Amino acid sequence: MNLETLENAKIHLNVTDPADDAKVQLYLEHASALIYDYMGAQAKPEWDETTAPDVVQAAVLKMLAHLYEHRGDDPGATPPDTTIWEAVSLLLMRLRDPALA
Repeated sequence: MNLETLENAKIHLNVTDPADDAKVQLYLEHASALIYDYMGAQAKPEWDETTAPDVVQAAVLKMLAHLYEHRGDDPGATPPDTTIWEAVSLLLMRLRDPALA
């Protein structure tokens, strides 16, 4: 289940070669799953690439770019995951219920 279109993902990544579609699709699926899981109970089962809120799609594109750029083939250049999760959290905080301690 993708929360953003392959076309928008390719635009976001500046990918123009159709030979890269499968790779972009794979990272798009992973990014969508990560964001959907992060949303927890606030994620709607009916969300897809046409119905997910814009802010969710923005978070998917942000995560997609992170996954695509940091594939692990240059371990010394990989930023900490906390940076991307902070950015995603700032985008999605309006949609999540606050945790109660």
